Amino acid sequence: DLKEAVEMSTEFDFDSDKSNENNGPTVLDLKGVVFHESRCGSTLAANSMMALNPEKHRVYSESAPPIAALRGCGEDFSECSLEGSANLLRDVIYMMGRSNDPKEENLFFKFQSATTRTMEAFRLAFPTTPWIFLYREPIEVMMSQLDVPRTSQANCVRSKNSSPVIRKFITKTKYDFEDLGDEDFCAIHLATLCASALQNIQDADGLGMAVNYSPDLVHDFLDTIFPKHFHTPVDKAGRDRVLEISGTYSKNRGQQAAGEFKPDSEEKKKNASDEIMDAAEEFLQPIFDELQKSEHNIRPVESDDES
Repeated sequence: DLKEAVEMSTEFDFDSDKSNENNGPTVLDLKGVVFHESRCGSTLAANSMMALNPEKHRVYSESAPPIAALRGCGEDFSECSLEGSANLLRDVIYMMGRSNDPKEENLFFKFQSATTRTMEAFRLAFPTTPWIFLYREPIEVMMSQLDVPRTSQANCVRSKNSSPVIRKFITKTKYDFEDLGDEDFCAIHLATLCASALQNIQDADGLGMAVNYSPDLVHDFLDTIFPKHFHTPVDKAGRDRVLEISGTYSKNRGQQAAGEFKPDSEEKKKNASDEIMDAAEEFLQPIFDELQKSEHNIRPVESDDES
């Protein structure tokens, strides 16, 4: 099983280091992790982490093992302990970070958006690793989420019957479960992600950073997140590579090399239905505003009582 595999690998790695023969795998340095609300530039983040230094960087983008570890105890840790989830994640990351390539040095992860609810387990497992949370204007992210043939099948709606965190959120509102539509559930789903991120950002005392999506997101990575938060150097060659890949729509991974990123924020707002706007205002906007004001935001917005 995993525990036995980790114990054997750790012993082998330790013996290899002790012998000074340099014939065993190394364990890459976990430099940074990206959590996100979804539909907010996270794919560009993953592509940028790889493009910055393809030889030295290993990047996992929404791979299955970490989310299985983080959610193995339930998103409210009702099936086993927070410590058990953290231990499992630590073992998974250890195995995924072993390398026989002498050029590889740094390890990065972009986790699935759902892992944000169990972020506390990650912080327990890796208490010194910096991380960011990417998020976006409420109406914009909801429009992206609900751009499906049937809103009931949207990712932000499907968990309404299975998530104890969503049900707990609803009990704190004036609404009953049966009163809510798909747009409401989508906003609530996203609000629970943002609320978990905000709480962990506050508790992490600088290791977590809130990053609002913008058309200039690539420069946030190059000028702040990489050099000052993930402590990863940015040289001219790496910068040029990142800027080149950011010139395409991130989901296409370079297949539209001639195209440039075109922000769609205003179009999304213009086309939003009344149901989306009402749900965003009621459930998602308040926590978005709190993230904006966080002292650990990449560019905090001044609160009303400070202006």
